Amino acid sequence: MDVSILLRLSALGIYVHSVFVSITLGFPIAIMALLYKFYRTQDDFYFRAAKKMTVILAINFALGAVTGTLVEFGLVQAWPGTIFAIASFVFAPLALELIAFANEVALLVLFIATLGKIRPMFSFAIILVYWIFAAISGVFITTVNSWLGVPWGTGVVAHTFYPFIPVFGPQLLDVQKILILKILLLATNQPLQSIIQNPEVSSKIGVILADPLIALNHPYAFWSNVHNVVAGFIVGLSIALVAWTHRYRKTGDARYLSIVKSFLPMLLVMLLLQPTIFGHFMGEQVVNYNPTKFAMMENARHTYNDPIMATIVYGDPLHPIIGFDEFYRKCNLHGDKTIGELAKEVGIDENEILSVSKAIGVEINNKRLKEVLETKLKDVCFTDVKRAEEKIPIVHALYYTKLSGGVLAFLSVILSTLVVYFPANRLSKKLNNKLFIFALLIFLSSTIAATFGWAVREIGRKPWTIYGLLWPEEIVSINTVALSSPFVYFLSAIILVVGFGGLFAMYIVATRYEG
Repeated sequence: MDVSILLRLSALGIYVHSVFVSITLGFPIAIMALLYKFYRTQDDFYFRAAKKMTVILAINFALGAVTGTLVEFGLVQAWPGTIFAIASFVFAPLALELIAFANEVALLVLFIATLGKIRPMFSFAIILVYWIFAAISGVFITTVNSWLGVPWGTGVVAHTFYPFIPVFGPQLLDVQKILILKILLLATNQPLQSIIQNPEVSSKIGVILADPLIALNHPYAFWSNVHNVVAGFIVGLSIALVAWTHRYRKTGDARYLSIVKSFLPMLLVMLLLQPTIFGHFMGEQVVNYNPTKFAMMENARHTYNDPIMATIVYGDPLHPIIGFDEFYRKCNLHGDKTIGELAKEVGIDENEILSVSKAIGVEINNKRLKEVLETKLKDVCFTDVKRAEEKIPIVHALYYTKLSGGVLAFLSVILSTLVVYFPANRLSKKLNNKLFIFALLIFLSSTIAATFGWAVREIGRKPWTIYGLLWPEEIVSINTVALSSPFVYFLSAIILVVGFGGLFAMYIVATRYEG
């Protein structure tokens, strides 16, 4: 089953939504800076600037809610197999994200309704709390994605099939039930939806998870959350930076430069910390828990030695960079062991599988079931590693383009800071008229870094949609319309119209609204 067209549609929806999410995360920082500036100077110029950004933020928030709804409902409808994870492992973070989002809505309405009618620092406090809830919302959504990349709490399940994958924390799954579902998927050659849509499943399969809060507590999530949410702050703030430096370039009004000064230090700190600290620790998590993705990133078809990279990654210059040849070698450790033999080890026989399939109303071919049970584990491992290896060129290219974008943003923000805060410096005088160019470079390069970084994150685990457990073909909708080109193109057009229409509306406000 070719699900690539649906994957591209989902990616389009996520990326359009992420534009609005970035503004939601970044603009409140600039608005707070402007409100504080107004409080200190009592100059209405800064209040009008804050009000203009608030109107843009309000439009953006509405568009973020619309695109977010399209994405979330679309993901569940296009990939209904994810309900398996939503109903168990990621239920808690998604529920908490909804609570955070509801608070965002209430606080943004309160902020807009009271802006200019209460003291500036009261407004500052309201939007500060709003921004905190926006960040919390981003954290919980990233937590869900982090769990998909590192399914903590599944213990040795992935490691059992793929010996090169580490143990993912405690064993909180009912292994028998998960293995029966996996065998049924292979035996029916149908997506998970065809199984879990039967009402009997919940009563016959039952609870598969011992700790529903496990997604909130695993080592990968913390640095993943920090790295991704800060990326949103950076992109959102860089949009504000481009807008105000452009205004300064056109008018020459020093007050616009003063606006830039009010939030540039925060952008500087973020861009200094993101690649050097947050990115480093995020990379360590990838090395520890996503070995195939790291090998794709480093183009490691074969294990090789690189003292500099090994020192950065492992803290040991003699440590080899593990490649796909090592993954294949570990697949061979299975020997001639079959899926059927694995099933017997955990107390499952052919009759029990047939009994469960009958009880939940899933038709299964006895011949096909025997073929699945006789399949060698090493063959499954080889096939899946090969599929991952095919994605090396795209992941490697995206990763190093992302790194280049991060370096360019890093250098551009340093030059921008030099120009803005040290105007008497000889170099600053030469570069003064380039401030807008530097701001534009910060925006473009940080956007490239964030966009390509997310692509690496997603494509790098796409060999297993839930890393080590499920493939895209196993969670896709069984409705054939979802995979039809007309349907996908129609939805793509809707997403693009909403996205570009919203951006145009915000541009109109930015250029014509005077507060």
